[in-house]
Amino acid sequence: MVARSRRNTERRNWRDHGRECGPSDCRGRGFHRGVVGRLGASGRARRGGIAIIAALCGIFAPLSVSAAPTLSNPAEVQTNFEVALDAFNAGQYTQALSLSQTAANLGSADAAVMAGYILRYGKAGTTDMAAARQWYEKAAAKGHPDAFIALGEMGLREQAGLTKTDAVAWLTRASDAGRTDAMRALSDLYRTGQGVTANAAESERLLKNASQSFDAEATKRLGDSLFERDPKAALKHYETAAKAGHLEAAYIAGVMYAENFEILPDSARSAALLKQAAMGGHPAAMADYGLLVYQGYAAAQSDEKAAEWFRKSAEAGDAEGQFLYAYTLAKGEGLEQDFEAAYYWALKSGESGVDDYDADRATLRQGLEGKLDAAAIARVRARL
Repeated sequence: MVARSRRNTERRNWRDHGRECGPSDCRGRGFHRGVVGRLGASGRARRGGIAIIAALCGIFAPLSVSAAPTLSNPAEVQTNFEVALDAFNAGQYTQALSLSQTAANLGSADAAVMAGYILRYGKAGTTDMAAARQWYEKAAAKGHPDAFIALGEMGLREQAGLTKTDAVAWLTRASDAGRTDAMRALSDLYRTGQGVTANAAESERLLKNASQSFDAEATKRLGDSLFERDPKAALKHYETAAKAGHLEAAYIAGVMYAENFEILPDSARSAALLKQAAMGGHPAAMADYGLLVYQGYAAAQSDEKAAEWFRKSAEAGDAEGQFLYAYTLAKGEGLEQDFEAAYYWALKSGESGVDDYDADRATLRQGLEGKLDAAAIARVRARL
């Protein structure tokens, strides 16, 4: 992994020497954060049930018809479900619950999923996990994949008497039905040994299956799993996911082409990937691509555009972007010099936990305090 301390040194070099670097020492300057620090200590995907639940949350919206009704009069079943669906989409959840329960009792699996969803999330005003489970199980009995997923997630949260072992069983059924989100969640469960005996091979197999079904997140996670032991193979997965539009994968691949020990440096490819992630709104990529633009390295040089990227990164909440924006505001490069705004963003960027980096931040803040009167300092602090 790319050390944060190395990132900080490179950013200081950028500030100290600007565009005086040559082709050999300018590569990657300013990529100042651990590339996959968010993956955990081992460089792999986040551990624990919370990460798995997060991967599943929001995947179900009861707005589609997928399970065929089994009553002798399917048209009646469909009509009842569509009336319930109209009420749901109109935000009339109490009515939607009553209508979906009626349609579910007539045989609609979609309606049973909707009823479970409304009760589980308290959309109609009351949360009832036990009843939600019953409706989901009614839909699951008809083979509805959304019901498998919902029951799997409830098992992960240990709701309504369901366990993580139950979660494995339900997610396996969803996976067998082709749901790649379930494959990803199961992969994490097999990797961490939650509800099932840990099995690294099965974890990887599930990710590969999801990736082969064009799931960009699974492809990115394959890269995560290989990052430490086989960076070149990891890079291939990141680039594949990036081609499918995965912004985090594009960002990591872009940094790897600039910084990783075992990857042949490719400044043009790095810049292209970072630009892709930045254009997609990835906060860290906006800061790092802005540095390339500032340097004019593998990107057209422009102080104005670099400052704009730093601003976007700062406003998106990236701490390093906030610091870089503060720095350019203080210097007045690419935008009008504004010590008060610079001071605000310098404070907003917080602390990094790295001594040298935080010393830089302290120096900037102290310098700005020397240029501002007490009223301006008070205004800034009141904004935070």
